[in-house]
Amino acid sequence: WKGDRMEREQGVPLHCKVTVRILKETRAFGPGVAQLLRGIGETGSLQGAAQQMGMSYSKAWTVMKEAENIWGFPLTERHVGGLHGGHSVLTAQAQILLQRYDSLEDSVCRVAQEKFAEYFNPQELRRLKEIGHGK
Repeated sequence: WKGDRMEREQGVPLHCKVTVRILKETRAFGPGVAQLLRGIGETGSLQGAAQQMGMSYSKAWTVMKEAENIWGFPLTERHVGGLHGGHSVLTAQAQILLQRYDSLEDSVCRVAQEKFAEYFNPQELRRLKEIGHGK
């Protein structure tokens, strides 16, 4: 360990981070699509969701189109024009998909945290340190 790296990391306890991605040939659903869908729900537009994420509209559009092609159904309904301009809403399928993804992610993270606590608790870390010292 270098001194400056150790100083930086001493304040951060060991922890784990799990990311859930649903895959086919390519990514079908993950944190990015989920965040875009939430953003569309909040802002009423893909443009607004993309801006929230700091993503270009063209990139967001591509991500959504790829996800829709993989799932085989639209994730948003686009309404053009009107008094206040167009807007988008999540389809019923997208809402269910997002709820199921969130439930899966919660379950996976809960199990990961339980296993992390089992394998990397202070007592286990002490045992690991002692292995190298002949104890």
